[in-house]
Amino acid sequence: MALNKLNCGLDFGTSNTAIALTDRNTQKNVLLEHDSSVLFFDDTNDLSYAVGKEAVDKYIASQMKGRLLKSVKTLLKQKKFTHTYIFGKKFTPDELVTLIISHFKEQAEKAIGSTIDEVTLGRPVIFSDDPEKERTAVRRLLNAAANAGFKEVKLLFEPIAAAFTYESTLNRSERVLVADIGGGTSDFTIMNLGPDRINATDRKDDIIANSGVYVGGDSFDAQLMWHKLTPLLGRGVTYKTYDNELEIPISIFRELNRWERSFLLKDTKMRRDLNGYYVFSGKNSKLSDLMTLIDNNLVYALYKQIEKSKIDLSEQTETSLRFQMQSIDINALINRADFSMFIREEIRSIEECVLNMLDKVNMKPSDIDTVFLTGGSASVVSVRSLFESLFGAEKINTGDHFKSIAYGLSLS
Repeated sequence: MALNKLNCGLDFGTSNTAIALTDRNTQKNVLLEHDSSVLFFDDTNDLSYAVGKEAVDKYIASQMKGRLLKSVKTLLKQKKFTHTYIFGKKFTPDELVTLIISHFKEQAEKAIGSTIDEVTLGRPVIFSDDPEKERTAVRRLLNAAANAGFKEVKLLFEPIAAAFTYESTLNRSERVLVADIGGGTSDFTIMNLGPDRINATDRKDDIIANSGVYVGGDSFDAQLMWHKLTPLLGRGVTYKTYDNELEIPISIFRELNRWERSFLLKDTKMRRDLNGYYVFSGKNSKLSDLMTLIDNNLVYALYKQIEKSKIDLSEQTETSLRFQMQSIDINALINRADFSMFIREEIRSIEECVLNMLDKVNMKPSDIDTVFLTGGSASVVSVRSLFESLFGAEKINTGDHFKSIAYGLSLS
């Protein structure tokens, strides 16, 4: 198949990335692959790196001695985050994203035996409410794609891409609300779709509304960490001073609650302070576990168990989070009702975003024919229940949570 007949769509996500190649004449999918958006750097002279499952495998094989980066996409909008040093080498946010995009580009090129110069790249509806941060994120994303070797880059809102995927299955016209519940953000589009519109070159008039909110799977994971695990790792433990008894500073656990910032707990001063709290708490075993977690780079492994528990709760009403590494032995029972309570503010934020979007275009839930749910966090029961309560269970439709956007990007 000639390369000039292929469209490339790339969905670079907070948690997962997917790439799709589609024949632009027949709309037949040629390639559709996805993997996690994780980066691993080995502590070697050549500073080798890996992406996705290979990154996690190498991190585990190194006994967590290298540097693992998760949720790199969230760095794009952080204007003050200009660079980081990884084993002495400086990396900008653009450069870190380039490594991930390059990996998927190279994998696709290897599969078809030719170079790929053009791409439709997904982006969230809103990177930031701050216009300057929004511009920074877009500029960095475009730079990363160009540095990865793409000569022509077109950006498209991720939920619009998902809408194109759903549209490819239709045999009649519908007014659809697309809800993309991802790892870092939840993005929404209301759009008129149908088989008679698929080949239109300009779809602007079909797009009724777009919106988004900074809530996603990472937010849900953080709430599980905060409510169920930080108390087992020392939150609420007290230590004695000369004339008082104080709680361990909450700031330590707030850093732990943000995976991408947890490495700061290894900072010399913070780590020294933590050792002092441990001594003056009477060598509390929970603080001992916390120090073991930090010193042995086990935070990512713990978050993977949190994520697994979250996924389990989509299929069952109760699960046990078991974490046994080094001297740590955590066994936390989590039920769906508690999880729903932990994330109620996040669910409320999603609801407000959707209702405000409808209100701005003078629409009611009854004006929507179908809700198309996609994204890695769309399977969370509280998320689905929200949309069922707003629109009715009969209107809910779902696609491949990890590949719908990439496929839709390749159809645009």
